[in-house]
Amino acid sequence: MPWAGDSTLLLAIDMIHVLKLMTKLEECWMKNVTLVSLFLLGLVLRSYAADEFPKPYSAPCTERENVFEFTDKPAVKTIGNDRFEIAFAVKGNCDATVAVVDSDGKVIRHVGSGVLGANAPAPFQKNSLKQVVAWDGKDDLGEYVKEPEKLRVKVMLGLKPTHDRLLGPTHPRSLPGYVFGVAVAEDGVFVMSKGNGAHGNLFVRKFDHDGNYSHSILPPPANLPEAKLAGMGWVEYEKGVRALHGPDLYQSVADNGFIFAGVGGYGIASCQPAVVGDRIYFCNGGADKFLPDKFPSMLFYTMKDGSVTSQGISGMPFVKGFMHPNPRLAVSPDGRWLYISSLNTTKQYSSGNEHAVLRRDLTGNAIAEVFVGKVQKPGSDSQSLNNPQGIDCDAQGRLYVCDHENNRIQVFASDGKSLKSIPSERPELVQVHKKTGAIYIKHKGRVQGATVERLTKVKSFDDATEAYHIDGVVTALVAVDSWTAKPRLWMAGTSFGAAGGTTGGAGPSVTVWEEDGAGLKKILDFDESVKREMGQAYGGRPDGHIMSGRVACDPVRETVNFNQSTVFDLKTGKLIGTVRLPHSDDVAFDKKGYMHVHFNPGFYGQGVARLDPGRAVLDGGKLNYPEVPYDYGIDKKISLENWKGILPVRDQPGAKFFQEGLGVNMRGELAVESNIYYIPKMEESSWQEFTGGGTRGQYAKLSSAGQGDGTYAGWMRTIENLQKRGEEVYSIPMRPGVTMTGATIWTFDSLGRLRQECAVIAGRLINASQIDEDGYLYFVVNRPRMFGEKHFLVGKGGIIGAQSNTQEPFTGTLLKTRPENVKLVKVKATIPMDGPPSRPPDLMDCSTPTLFGKDYWMWVEGAEWLYAGASPITCNTCACPQQRMHTDWFKRTYVPEMYRHSLGVVDTAGNLIMHLGRYGNFDSGNGLKSKIPVGDDGIAMFMVRFVSGTDNYLVYDDYGERTVVLKLNYHAEEIAGIGAR
Repeated sequence: MPWAGDSTLLLAIDMIHVLKLMTKLEECWMKNVTLVSLFLLGLVLRSYAADEFPKPYSAPCTERENVFEFTDKPAVKTIGNDRFEIAFAVKGNCDATVAVVDSDGKVIRHVGSGVLGANAPAPFQKNSLKQVVAWDGKDDLGEYVKEPEKLRVKVMLGLKPTHDRLLGPTHPRSLPGYVFGVAVAEDGVFVMSKGNGAHGNLFVRKFDHDGNYSHSILPPPANLPEAKLAGMGWVEYEKGVRALHGPDLYQSVADNGFIFAGVGGYGIASCQPAVVGDRIYFCNGGADKFLPDKFPSMLFYTMKDGSVTSQGISGMPFVKGFMHPNPRLAVSPDGRWLYISSLNTTKQYSSGNEHAVLRRDLTGNAIAEVFVGKVQKPGSDSQSLNNPQGIDCDAQGRLYVCDHENNRIQVFASDGKSLKSIPSERPELVQVHKKTGAIYIKHKGRVQGATVERLTKVKSFDDATEAYHIDGVVTALVAVDSWTAKPRLWMAGTSFGAAGGTTGGAGPSVTVWEEDGAGLKKILDFDESVKREMGQAYGGRPDGHIMSGRVACDPVRETVNFNQSTVFDLKTGKLIGTVRLPHSDDVAFDKKGYMHVHFNPGFYGQGVARLDPGRAVLDGGKLNYPEVPYDYGIDKKISLENWKGILPVRDQPGAKFFQEGLGVNMRGELAVESNIYYIPKMEESSWQEFTGGGTRGQYAKLSSAGQGDGTYAGWMRTIENLQKRGEEVYSIPMRPGVTMTGATIWTFDSLGRLRQECAVIAGRLINASQIDEDGYLYFVVNRPRMFGEKHFLVGKGGIIGAQSNTQEPFTGTLLKTRPENVKLVKVKATIPMDGPPSRPPDLMDCSTPTLFGKDYWMWVEGAEWLYAGASPITCNTCACPQQRMHTDWFKRTYVPEMYRHSLGVVDTAGNLIMHLGRYGNFDSGNGLKSKIPVGDDGIAMFMVRFVSGTDNYLVYDDYGERTVVLKLNYHAEEIAGIGAR
């Protein structure tokens, strides 16, 4: 963004540092110290200043120099049977990658990759720009290459990913999630869409009257100046360099990524928005199902160009005492009065069971008041209503109300006086043409005694007779376009749900209909137009959901598996097909071409299976991969499937069911993340630790509110039933300092033999687990990295336009550890330690971003290195929002860094290769060809959670809105034949 990284800020010197420097210089002068001492003092002060914005890595880790030039080109020397030396020299300490490739460029042996210099990883020499790297003549699976002279060595300097393509539907008409609301104005049509469920994101896009795309409004575009973003949040991650965020930094960086509080999540299923001047008004649901007082009724607005104001994004108090999960808004023609219908007060998810329409004065601060009808008093007289639903205003300021149970459209003057009743059977939606006054009603009808869905046009307020009607019109939203030559109706969806534990919608995307005589003609179907354009690349609309977008690449076949279901060819972008898999949490691939599948223990059963995509069978339109039993796997029947050799993992479903990681190296060795919750004879403690301190009574209340059997009693029944069947319920070994419930990692060899149970005991959350060919483990924990006595980025967040509002961004930590006996420990654990280790703490075991103090300090036993800033990852709230970092076959790890809208690329020694990406919304998501390109490489990200890759490609899902493929190029590369120099 233009305001991020302002050069004046980068050049500014903090006055406190100037004063400290002057003081030190005076002391040095008085002591007559040498210039060398002054120079060393400068280094100390530079280090002090740098600590204010610590790097995500720690010494001895470093980062690459951006100098990508060979001083000696690669050469390969044969020094014996199956013994070769690869020599080259470079100008600076950049990252170098060495591979043995065949004539097609396919990597036969991943020799090494990393940042050269003082902390260069093996097989590179440290502190040397001249490198001699040994190759033993073997391929990646340990087999000797038969004809090495036919191979070549490729040396690449400076990883340089470039945008390659978007996967699946790329047209902006491919709306993420379901259509949440539509509003038509003179300058265009504003379409809101939202992902289903508690974690669905909200998107707003503008189209012209013909359905041609204009621009993306939410999330805000990347080219807006700070002056147009008042109320948005920021994270300053380097001196003077800020990243744009929503106003709630925990929500934005760590959790769902919602920008408008309460509009995502449980509270609201749909909204009929209203356009007033340059503002688009919408609201939340008035409450949250589980936390009724957390999200009071608020009215929001965003500007048509994507800019925001502090008032618009923080919200204005709207109504009091009502929920409105499906609000219908309408605005008076002068833009002063905003009306709302479809209200209820029962604290339950239902729509329209109150009997009043409220209105709010947009020029003042007062909340909405009853305009017509009587709260909780249905009636049928001219001033009463019974279950009012859709509303709209005409050009004269009259209000039209769908009086559902009274089978009429009730029309009121701007002073609330009843003007007319228009008969209509159970009306749901009403729209009035702003020029002709024609009234369009979505309602029920009767054909030979059977109920049908019907759309009726009534001529006008003055002539309230039917012009025509059309039966079979099933739609959840209608918006009339009053500014086209012929009237047009924009429709979308079939239903909205606001019941149980979720909110959402169903049905088709936007369709546009134009009046054609006494009827309507469909002139545009968003879904169909995208399908025609995409052809074989079409894979369905994006989900717009943070639980979606899981990508897992098959490096052997250069394909990507999306959401454990859809398979795309990375070279062409074409859809290969859909795979039939049991309910699973993660899949991963080895170099033998096998897919490893980690089942969900709650929705399916415990186990990890190995499948062969190379022997796929098409059955019922879906691909079926046959099992390749692990040699030491077990026979087990789960549901209707008989498995012949799956891994007997011991993960426990708990309340959330899902597990959070599966790592497989090239040889097929595994690192399986497994959540363990049971503590024998300490069930209450295990429940409280598992639920973040929740008590039996608290969770009993949630269960009675409709959460399901998420109770302590249900938890204990699960344990008892397993024990009755003779199954051992696993528990983490009791050791001082460890967290007794939560995340562990178990390791297995390629034959399926258990290497170590609980090779990692982390507790709380692990997101993603990876394993390299040396057995080292890589994973992300939801504990922030410590720098001194505070954690990463503490105090580095705030609100644009607010001088005193500082926030604490919450991030996790990426770790590389030894292969076994890894523990995260703290003094005050279930079994306390005698005392803290005699070294500074590594992590902060905080349940909120604002907790500090020695009671929360943690240490990692067995860490090789730690890398700060892994995000998004939640602290101790709902664990559904997750991430999956990726470790490739060169042992480079790509970890999401939501705090700065990037991916951190780290070599196997913990050195930073690069930060990849920067802030951008949909209009910046197509590389340098984007409407709003960002940076020199055009790589934009809003919220990346899931990332995977091959030797040639990197794939990530961004905010459930688009799936991006990058080509892994390099700044410089040279190829050498194998033989004597």
